[in-house]
Amino acid sequence: MTIKSNMRFLLAAALLAGSLPGASSAQGTSVWTAKVNGSFVTLTYGSLDPDESPLVMLACFNGMGIAVLNVHADLPETKPGTPLAIEFASDGLTAAVEGEAGRDEPGDPVFGEATDVAVKTILDVLRSDGPVTVKVGAVSAELSGHGRAQAVEQFTKDCSLD
Repeated sequence: MTIKSNMRFLLAAALLAGSLPGASSAQGTSVWTAKVNGSFVTLTYGSLDPDESPLVMLACFNGMGIAVLNVHADLPETKPGTPLAIEFASDGLTAAVEGEAGRDEPGDPVFGEATDVAVKTILDVLRSDGPVTVKVGAVSAELSGHGRAQAVEQFTKDCSLD
C-alpha cells in the first residue's frame, strides 16, 4: 500500500469518527470542527453526517510530519491527476496550494487534493474576521464563519506542523 493510499485510508477513517462536542447539530448545515485522534488532527468544514465528505478537510499527521488538504468540490470535467490550484481568500489574504484532482474510487466524484501542504498560510486566512472563500479550479464556495475561530484555535493547538 502506498503512502498516498494510506493517507486516503486514514482520511476516510477520520470522516467516520465523531466530532468534538459543542458543534452545531443541525442536519444539512455546514459547520467547522476540529478532531484529534492521537497524532492525527483534522480541521473540517461540512456536514456532521458521517456518510458525507466534508467540503474542506485539512489533516495534520504529526507523527509523519505531513499535512494534506482535500476540497470536495465536484469537478466532473476534470480527470484525476490533473494539476489544480486550490486557494483560500479572505480580507485581502490568500493562501494558494498546488494540488491535483483526485478520486477515491472509480465512479466517485472528482475533488481537489494536495499533499505536504504548509498549514500556516491556510490558517492565517481562516483566522481572518471576514468571510472565507475556497476556490478549486473554476469552482468556488463561501465558507461560513460560524464556529471557525474555535475550530481553527483547536486545530492550531493540536497540529505541530507549520
